[in-house]
Amino acid sequence: MATKLRLQRRGRKNYPFYQIIVADSRAPRDGKY
Repeated sequence: MATKLRLQRRGRKNYPFYQIIVADSRAPRDGKY
């Protein structure tokens, strides 16, 4: 499986924050990981 370090966007409108995750490189940014 091709994995990458990704930034996943979390939080609320006007309060975004990003979480570093290890995700499948084929998965969408905010999808399941």
